[in-house]
Amino acid sequence: MKSTLILVLFPLFALGVFGDEVSVNEGGSATLQTGVEIQSSDLIEWRLNGKLIFRISGSEVFDNTGGAFGGRLGVDKLNGDLKITNIETRDAGEYKLQIRSTKGSSSKTFSVSVVPVPGPSPHDSSLSSGAIAGIVIGVLAALAAAVGGICYGYGKKGQIL
Repeated sequence: MKSTLILVLFPLFALGVFGDEVSVNEGGSATLQTGVEIQSSDLIEWRLNGKLIFRISGSEVFDNTGGAFGGRLGVDKLNGDLKITNIETRDAGEYKLQIRSTKGSSSKTFSVSVVPVPGPSPHDSSLSSGAIAGIVIGVLAALAAAVGGICYGYGKKGQIL
């Protein structure tokens, strides 16, 4: 009976302590859902690894990311959900939601892990100068071979271009 009680209580205890775990592929997006509808008088705070990143107080929105997310972070003013788009490995960590209202306060913690995608980073949208030079040389070589082949074919038939 004792072991059954421990097995039943442990999952309940673990859910309250550790919060939600979210795993996202690099380049994907994640929405950390609050599960509540916030009131205009509520104070909503989002923290990443203890640092304040977003605060909503009434109609005021305070973005404290300092450009670290480059416009990839947003908060839904109706429910306080935090959405991260085009996620990067540096976005991984512990996100903590704190809601303070006239009824009291509550918090929820999300552990976000980012799975790196093999190969070039999805954030590298431009080609290196070496890659561009290689493409140009390849196209010019193909063009020269085509012109040479045409000239050779006409030359064998005795025709002048």
